[in-house]
This record gives sequence, C-alpha cells and structure tokens, in this order.
Amino acid sequence: MAWTERYVCDVCGKKKTESEDWWLALIDCHSAQDGTPSQPVLKLQPWNNLVAHSAETKHLCGAACMHKFLDRWMGNLQSIGGPPVCNEDSPK
Repeated sequence: MAWTERYVCDVCGKKKTESEDWWLALIDCHSAQDGTPSQPVLKLQPWNNLVAHSAETKHLCGAACMHKFLDRWMGNLQSIGGPPVCNEDSPK
C-alpha cells in the first residue's frame, strides 16, 4: 500500500504539489538575556519535508499567505496587551 502525504496552506487551503516552492512558519520562544521572560518569535523557512511533519508547523503556499499569517500573528500579540510572554512548555 502506498502512502501519500498531502499538505494544505494554513491560510488559504490550497493543496501543495511537488513542483511548488512553499514556506514553513514556526513559533518559538526566545529570551534576550538569561533570566528575562521568553517572548514568542516567528521563524520562516523554505520548505523542508522533515520540518513540515511537525504539528506546530504552519504551511504557507507563498508570499501573499505568508504576509496574511504574519499580520494575523502580530495582531494576536497586540490584542493581548503588554509585552507578550510565552511559556516554553506550552504548545505553540
């Protein structure tokens, strides 16, 4: 039995084909100095099959969807008020 992976853009729902250059977005935690609270950091990278498997990874079909995702992410951080702090043990 053959196994086929299918990915869809987390913004627009477009299905990925082998020939397309997609991007991956990952949200991580980072502290500027030891002892300071960690803040969320958005990381973007070109498609990587190993990274794409992670449940926390967001799949983006191109620049337009990447910009929409970034805009939503920034809006969510601004809506919480005050500097955002993330818990490195919590799901991202």
